[in-house]
Amino acid sequence: MKLHHIALAAIAAATFATQAQAAVFNGASTAGGNTFTEYTSGSALSFDLDLASQAPVTLNFTLESADFSGDAMTFNALVRNLSGLGFDGVRVTLSGITFAMPAGTLTTDGFSAVGASGHSATQAWASFVPGLSSEFYVGNPLAVAGATDWTLNLDGLQAGQQFSVTVAVPEPEAYGLAVAGLAALGFAARRRKVG
Repeated sequence: MKLHHIALAAIAAATFATQAQAAVFNGASTAGGNTFTEYTSGSALSFDLDLASQAPVTLNFTLESADFSGDAMTFNALVRNLSGLGFDGVRVTLSGITFAMPAGTLTTDGFSAVGASGHSATQAWASFVPGLSSEFYVGNPLAVAGATDWTLNLDGLQAGQQFSVTVAVPEPEAYGLAVAGLAALGFAARRRKVG
């Protein structure tokens, strides 16, 4: 009987040893009373972010050799608005790594809606209508049907390299300037096409 338990423990240990590990979390840069809790498991980088202000939170990581074998590395975060301010939007920015396709989701708890959203290789963003005063989700931290985590692209990277994920709630003026800048670029491209 005792040998049977030892054999089961060895099988379980071997199973967990072969699972892909997530990158090493090196801590976060926070300001304005913002805090975080890490829930990373396996190859899924997962966090709760409690924002007491609109200051950005930057999560820092180092890749290990185990990250390049096995499951894809994913990222998600549950972000609570503890500031008392209405958040007009969110911006998730990568440094040292890129998003893989397909894109993940940016959703809310339903008290506000996502008015618009988009992404590039290094950034994902969404605007909220009306301004969000409760919580939103980067990826799928609550395992909701239809929502998906953001997958991180490890192509061209190697063990020892560092990367970061920054979650920022832009000031309303900065967000308006970004939208105005995108509109100006679209107008210029349309004008070139017509001319």
